[in-house]
Amino acid sequence: MTGRQRLDERTVAGRLELLEELLSGLETTSGPTAERALDAVATLAEVYGEAFARVMERVTAASPELGAALADDVLLAHLFVLHGVSTGEAPASEPGSAFIPLDTLSRRPATSRAAP
Repeated sequence: MTGRQRLDERTVAGRLELLEELLSGLETTSGPTAERALDAVATLAEVYGEAFARVMERVTAASPELGAALADDVLLAHLFVLHGVSTGEAPASEPGSAFIPLDTLSRRPATSRAAP
């Protein structure tokens, strides 16, 4: 891959901690702008989750070994768990060492919520 420098595991963990702080800040902020920002993040997460699921279906069908290798990557494994993507594999990391709390992006987009 040329151009952008890849992030090491420590940098990824730091970015995910920052993301969690930013989302927590938005969740404690009232007003329509904060609501729209959270809805945008939740919608993006929902779309990415669908994309991850489609990639894993195709990869695993074509090459079970490659699917297992993707599921063995710590960051990808936790993203798959976060987005509810079944890989058939358990994350290779220690229990409790998840980068992302499972409820971080669990907010439902405005379009999915029932109207009052």
